[in-house]
Amino acid sequence: MATLLKFLVPKDRAFFDLFDQSCTINIQMAELLFKLVSGESEDHNIQLNQISRLKQSGNEVKHKVYLASAKAFVSPFARSDMYALASSINNICDYIHISSRRYSLFQSEPASPAIKELAGIIIESCMELQAAVTGLSNLDNSDAIKDNCNKIKQLEHYADQVSGKAVSAVMEIEKNSVELIKYTEILAALERTTDKCEHATVVIESIIIKNK
Repeated sequence: MATLLKFLVPKDRAFFDLFDQSCTINIQMAELLFKLVSGESEDHNIQLNQISRLKQSGNEVKHKVYLASAKAFVSPFARSDMYALASSINNICDYIHISSRRYSLFQSEPASPAIKELAGIIIESCMELQAAVTGLSNLDNSDAIKDNCNKIKQLEHYADQVSGKAVSAVMEIEKNSVELIKYTEILAALERTTDKCEHATVVIESIIIKNK
């Protein structure tokens, strides 16, 4: 069946272009998030508005995938996998948006090194994800795709360590429980974003197994 699908799949790259757009949006949002926590702009509202607009664009791309897949006679993968991939990529978009809003709401002082590091990890993860998703257009390169997925998993594991150490450190010095909760909420949102990147690799690896 997988071999047959290779001949039936439309020659145009409409679906893969949509997936690439979605991944590009995530990278752009992640870069804006990094600028936000790094204090590279005095007007955080501009960056927050840009992130919000990109989030809307990400949602629109996801729905385009849904619509195109529903109408297509055949699609590169099973429709359920198309939906799962579009959703998993878009979930990252949602959590970058959540992270930016939580940072803006709770952070009153310059961001800690841990927050900046987690924001940087999100950028790396989104870039690796885009490479993996691009690779899906040619499953003969599945080893390279798996390498991208493994790097995302390593980044997620490292993000767990960064977040865990930061929480432990702040609990020793922060006596204000409200400030402690605010700080840990920011870290949690950032760390969950890396979780969503890892969740996308599960979908990608499933696609590879089903279509090889």
